[in-house]
Amino acid sequence: MKRFFPSVIILVVLAFAASASAQSWRGMARMAGKVTDEEGKPLEGVKVKLQLPNAGGTELKTNKKGEWEIGGLARGDWQVDFEFSPYEARRITVSVAELTRTPPVEIKLKLDVNEAIRIEVVKASDLLGQQKYAEARALYEGVLKKYPSAYRLEPYIARTYYLEKNNDEAIKHLRIAIDKDPSDVATKLLLGNILMDTGRMDEGRALLDTVDDRAVKEPAIFVNIGISLMNQNKADAALPYFEKAVKNVPDKGDGYYYRALIRLQKGDTEGTKADLKKFLELSPNAPEAAAARKALEQLK
Repeated sequence: MKRFFPSVIILVVLAFAASASAQSWRGMARMAGKVTDEEGKPLEGVKVKLQLPNAGGTELKTNKKGEWEIGGLARGDWQVDFEFSPYEARRITVSVAELTRTPPVEIKLKLDVNEAIRIEVVKASDLLGQQKYAEARALYEGVLKKYPSAYRLEPYIARTYYLEKNNDEAIKHLRIAIDKDPSDVATKLLLGNILMDTGRMDEGRALLDTVDDRAVKEPAIFVNIGISLMNQNKADAALPYFEKAVKNVPDKGDGYYYRALIRLQKGDTEGTKADLKKFLELSPNAPEAAAARKALEQLK
């Protein structure tokens, strides 16, 4: 007579119990329904997740008509989740009885506008990476046409024009963004830089002067203005911008280097040496580093 060891019996019982638990949501009932958007348009591919608490569950997707159906469900209060980006997820509870027909579940999903915009922006970013600027712009413009409140896409549209070297259109869209939101510091800084890059220095400076200096985290903005003024032999007017670059972004070297040049012009030897040393400390491999070292040697 064959004998079973206790440990083997325990393993068999546990395996049987686990199998039974995994299938305990199975039964004789059916559930069906339809998913549409708020206007009643069927939504295909919506994930329908069914879960019977403490018993497991399953999932399926809606067909082209937005419909779904499943049989073999146990009785109980089922938790049903509907997920379909960019629509807001929904969760409902459906009571199921095995011997009674469960009424069809009619669900309308609400569009998550922010998610819809995010998806299009991601697509456009991919196109930008492929240098398909016109295609990316078309996506931005399509979103803006559909959701006029998404005016924050104007700088994105401007960027596509800028990358195509169409500065006039870039400036136009940046101005639209600023008109919509005068507190948008990042867009003001971008527009100011483009204006200066295109030779409209006074206009660019006037715009940047409306920005709180503390909001500037990149010294190139101030440094570019200072260099332009230096090229016009306006060292005194340039110095405050290099001062701002050093004050606002003290861990970047550019401001120190150009301030050193003006200090040298003014005969401030100690100030020049201090700035050049700081520049070399922060930017030892910069293109100007060799000139800075040579200047320090001569100032000893």
